[in-house]
Amino acid sequence: MVEIPLFPLKLVLFNRSLFELTIFEPRYLKMVTQALASETGFGVVYLASGSDVYKKDDDPIELAKIGTLSSIKHTEVIDDSRILIVVEGGAKFRVHSTWVDDDHVNMGLVDFLRDDAKLPLRTKDGDLAQLFDHLNEFRSSEGQPKITLEKDNASALSFRLAEMLPMAMEFRQTLLELDHPYHRLDRIQRWVQTERARD
Repeated sequence: MVEIPLFPLKLVLFNRSLFELTIFEPRYLKMVTQALASETGFGVVYLASGSDVYKKDDDPIELAKIGTLSSIKHTEVIDDSRILIVVEGGAKFRVHSTWVDDDHVNMGLVDFLRDDAKLPLRTKDGDLAQLFDHLNEFRSSEGQPKITLEKDNASALSFRLAEMLPMAMEFRQTLLELDHPYHRLDRIQRWVQTERARD
């Protein structure tokens, strides 16, 4: 197990997902500076309850037990007290214990989980692959860059759909915690069917 800084957020970061974060709290400005200097990342963990802005160390927060290691891909200084960073999701980890250090940064003792098995799409996953294509075309029509997808990779498709579909964060966390891409795709398929039945 290893110690890593944790960034509790009201979002779920998936493998190879890119996400922009505006950093303004002094504790996280220092954390990002240290991560850049050491070329290490930090853990993004879904904040199930509590505030993501520091008030005092004894303010209760509840963190998910599974998170994602992020790496910083881009930084941009906005002003003297804010920077913009782009992070990319990497390996999943399980949180065993947490504490707050002297800089009020949440720390965690974690162990990293195995990557998904690299499995091909099944015949029944064809509808989800088409849905991904439609979502990507919509992104393009809205002026957003298309998301790259590794072909015939069940894990990649499951993560990209979990990232793109308008799901509740709690459900996204459930998908993150699943350890098999087919199970994840099956849950996404049931979610899609339920949403279509409501229309």
